[in-house]
Amino acid sequence: MKVLYIGHYRDVSGWARAASDYILAMDSVGIDVVCRPIKLNASVAPIHPRVEELESKSSKGCDICIQHVLPHHMDYNGSFKKNIALYATETSNMLMSGWPAKINQLDEAWVINNSMVDSSKKSNIDIPIKVIPHAADISRFEADIEPLDLGSCNSDFLFYFVGDADSRKNLPSLLKAFHLEFFPNEAASLVIKTNKYGMESQELTKQMETLCSNIKNGLKLYGDISSYKQEIVITGYMDEEQLISLHKRGDCYLCPSYGEAWCIPAFDAMGFGNIPICSNVGGMKDFVVDEESGFLIEGSMSPVFGMTDTFQDIFTGREDWFDIDIRSLQSSMRKVFEMWKNNDAQYQQMKINAQQRAHKYSYESVGNLIKQELENAN
Repeated sequence: MKVLYIGHYRDVSGWARAASDYILAMDSVGIDVVCRPIKLNASVAPIHPRVEELESKSSKGCDICIQHVLPHHMDYNGSFKKNIALYATETSNMLMSGWPAKINQLDEAWVINNSMVDSSKKSNIDIPIKVIPHAADISRFEADIEPLDLGSCNSDFLFYFVGDADSRKNLPSLLKAFHLEFFPNEAASLVIKTNKYGMESQELTKQMETLCSNIKNGLKLYGDISSYKQEIVITGYMDEEQLISLHKRGDCYLCPSYGEAWCIPAFDAMGFGNIPICSNVGGMKDFVVDEESGFLIEGSMSPVFGMTDTFQDIFTGREDWFDIDIRSLQSSMRKVFEMWKNNDAQYQQMKINAQQRAHKYSYESVGNLIKQELENAN
């Protein structure tokens, strides 16, 4: 058995990170894998040396093809024993897009979380569907890197977020919850590490400053917005080591997103022993699970709105996504903060539980799951 893996692993994106991890997971358990990239944008990222080695191998003799690409790039090839579609969706359905027709050309669909099984069936995906979660290099969680120095906030409990500045990430709700729940004199701080493809750091900083000011003005909690706790907003590029230093300094990761196939930063936070608070949707429902390792925010489904920078036929108002209850987010933030302040044993145990959950998705664990599915394909 020899596998050709086609993916977007040479871009700078969460998708690229996931693709590299899938490749390395297969390689870790002895699967003969060859990889080929498809570029989505002009970004250039360094790739893992082993992935580069696998890319240099000949594809001659490959009998299974895994296409981990945007579905409109998928294509059936009869020279393979099996063509597998590996894709991510983050709303209730993709019925009005061209994706179902492309996916249904292939022999089997691999999805990233259990919620996607339901959304794929609602979208009339009629080929067999299997859940293959993201894989993780758990050795990263033991990296000998110092926590990020945040100056005067170093003694505070740190809530933090890492992700794109787009509508799906729901940053307004995050800001509302933080300022509604914590008084300025409490030992709680918030870091937002964000970026936006095609936008310079300085421009994004101004955009974020405007958003933060608008939220504070809209809440009307104090007479002047200078009375609010000041967020720490980072818009510059952070390399792998710097991101790890942020995770090592953080205490509680916040993901109020409307939809996530997985949310790699939230998962990584668990691996570093930090407690995640995530929307009760998508991949987070699979890896957070219960209140022993993190918290899931309650909410309800509502029409997608505001995703204007995507393809025309996806993330439209004909789909639903998960709209969190801000009061639920506040409550979970308060629970973790008070636990940190008053119940150190329970807090420390929760951190251990979070790290143990993350270890369940090691390269070897996910690689063996893939190996089993591929052997069943023979």
